[in-house]
Amino acid sequence: MKPIIGITTSIDEKQHYLNRVYVDAIMCADGIPLVLPANLHIAQALDIIDGLLLSGGGDIDGSFFDQPTHEMATDIWPERDKAEIAAAQMAFARNIPILGICRGLQILNVALGGDIIQHIEGHKQSQPRNDVTHSVKISGQLAEIMGTNEIMVNSIHHQAAGEHSSPLQVCGVSPDGIIEALCAPHKPFVLAVQWHPEELLHMHEHFRIFDAFVGAACSCSPRQ
Repeated sequence: MKPIIGITTSIDEKQHYLNRVYVDAIMCADGIPLVLPANLHIAQALDIIDGLLLSGGGDIDGSFFDQPTHEMATDIWPERDKAEIAAAQMAFARNIPILGICRGLQILNVALGGDIIQHIEGHKQSQPRNDVTHSVKISGQLAEIMGTNEIMVNSIHHQAAGEHSSPLQVCGVSPDGIIEALCAPHKPFVLAVQWHPEELLHMHEHFRIFDAFVGAACSCSPRQ
């Protein structure tokens, strides 16, 4: 039976929404995508999913990591922040496989006790989202998944992980020292990347992230 992958969504006044490429990536990896609302029902959905994908989106309210919100922060929805932090904490405790992408890396870090650098320069590319623009040195579990120690990535963010939480290890760093990947090797599968591999499925090494994630969700599923 194919594993069910819950994917978090963005929110505004009128809608919950998600870029199609997240769904496509999970389907390409032979998972069943389940789009989740950006509210506290995410945590309740953990009973019916086999893996949790924390998607990208707007910035995180500084109150969730004890900082005043930066003047450059935009598209802040505390309802979404609260729901995703709770879901990430519960999924981590229950050993449900987690994949975080961009904002998802930041949410995972905050959920487990880390904080955020609320504004950086030079990491929001002007090129199309499916173009790669800088390198990342990778190690550990991520290097094993991707089959290399250095990877070219896209870059579509202005916030980043600051002090990383103690349950997580840094497994990817950009040339200027920004954390680009976090993992928890003691868990069945917990990985978060700052770039957007769902936009880079034409590069096989990036697809391997989704393949490994869905494979872990299948292995950990109680329905198998």
